[in-house]
Amino acid sequence: METKWRLIKVFAKNNNKLFLATFLSGLCYNVLTLLIPISIGRFYEFNFGFSSHRLQIIKSVPFINTNDFTIFLVFFFSIVGIRFVFEYLNKYLIALICEKFAKDLREKLFAHQLQIATEVYDLKGIGKYLLRYSGDLKSIQNYISRGLLRFLQDVFLITILLITIAYINIYLGLILSGSIVLFSLILFFINKFLYSISVERRNKRSGMLTFINTRLRGIHTIKVFNKYSPEEKRYRKRSEELLEIGKQYQKVASLIQSIIPALTYLMLGILMWYVYYIKSFNDKTVDQSVLLILILLIISFLPILRRVLRVSIVWKLGNISFDKLINIFSLKAENTLDFQNINLANEKLVFKDISFRYPSSEQEVFKNTTLTIPARKTTAIIGNSGAGKSTFVNLLLKMYHPNKGDVKYGTYSNDQLSEKTIRKNIAVVSKDFPLYGKDVYESIVYSRKNLKKHKVAALLKDLQQFEHPKDVLRLDDRIGDLGGVLTKSQQKILIYCRALLTNKPILLIDEPFTDLNSRTADYLKSLLNGLKNKKTLIVLDTRLPAGLSLDHYYEINEREFIKS
Repeated sequence: METKWRLIKVFAKNNNKLFLATFLSGLCYNVLTLLIPISIGRFYEFNFGFSSHRLQIIKSVPFINTNDFTIFLVFFFSIVGIRFVFEYLNKYLIALICEKFAKDLREKLFAHQLQIATEVYDLKGIGKYLLRYSGDLKSIQNYISRGLLRFLQDVFLITILLITIAYINIYLGLILSGSIVLFSLILFFINKFLYSISVERRNKRSGMLTFINTRLRGIHTIKVFNKYSPEEKRYRKRSEELLEIGKQYQKVASLIQSIIPALTYLMLGILMWYVYYIKSFNDKTVDQSVLLILILLIISFLPILRRVLRVSIVWKLGNISFDKLINIFSLKAENTLDFQNINLANEKLVFKDISFRYPSSEQEVFKNTTLTIPARKTTAIIGNSGAGKSTFVNLLLKMYHPNKGDVKYGTYSNDQLSEKTIRKNIAVVSKDFPLYGKDVYESIVYSRKNLKKHKVAALLKDLQQFEHPKDVLRLDDRIGDLGGVLTKSQQKILIYCRALLTNKPILLIDEPFTDLNSRTADYLKSLLNGLKNKKTLIVLDTRLPAGLSLDHYYEINEREFIKS
């Protein structure tokens, strides 16, 4: 089970040198940040003749106690220059860690999404997951950079500053420490309100993306049925709901962003009161050089404190995004078994007492049905639209599992073989598995190595020999979104190319000659007949395909396979 901290721990372990370099650069950057106000105080003391026993330890720093003003300036400018180098290096390394972590998450997320079980996608749709690659990954990057690395560095620097201030004046150190604790408690309770609102806001935004995705993918239906107005109305309603939850979120977020500077200025006011109090009522004064250093340290301290107090918002948003990603990682996935290098060329395929219904339906597609497909023979499965041909394909390819019964691949059951093992043996020609890629070549090859291009081009030319010249495709022709710019005939030919190029021992063909011209269909019939006794051919259609030499055929009737 993936968790937020496990993901971070594994990444940190694999990039330990990068994290060490980030820590060391941050340490140097923080120490040099502290030295700058101390150096200015030393300059004030050096030039105006003030001295304080509390600064004696500071004077032990090399070059800071010099009586040569030129050496002091060289020292000061060196600190500024070196600090710039370490600050740049530290910020770059933090950003690099975030980019690498986002890269690892993107790749891990995509790999897992490819493995998510088919029924999960069928129930939940695709759009639900799209936001994970944009908003959530950005929030996670902020969580790592500002919520962890920079936060830890800021806490370290604040600790050093508090120790330094307490060394100079213990009461000022206690006032600052107490103020930080009090302010943190106030922000903690405000953030409890922000969290629930943030979750709802993220869910609304994800829902909007899903809505847009499904409507745009169904744009042709919307146009043909003139459904512009109702869809716009539904979108406006969702948009209004998002606006309302956005208002609530911004109220709380703005309160936090506004209260942080107010609290820090309040702390500064308390400190000024303390300095005035000890001068007016205790007849004590703070050394001017010490006071200058304290003022400079506090000025340096305030923006860091504000950043630390604001980090809770980053944590909240990051935790929401981590939860979303981890929920995806926890979804049921395929290929839980290891890949086995098994060849099913000589194995019969058996559906034994199979019953099945889709999770979203109460109607069974198959009920206690059995069929046997012999190896290296041509078998046809005939059925009307909706009879269960596509379901047969999904069960054979282990896209779905039967509710009852067993699918056997020779001596192996479907529970003994991984999805990858099964699909390594079965090539599919079906419009249910559309083409994808930017061009013809990418859409039909498994490996995109140029060494195979001559073989691909030869097969494509062979299957297009009877097509009209204007419809003949080249390997570099664009295919559009899922082959959207191609004719149905072009799509079918490319789907055949894709299946035949894999040279798998089992070839499953849905509606083998639909959308093809008669001469191309006749050529494919002769090609498929030539594969008889060489491959296991399974043909699915609404009627017996003429001209194809069959060994067996089944009809799907009343949720059963009837052998004819």
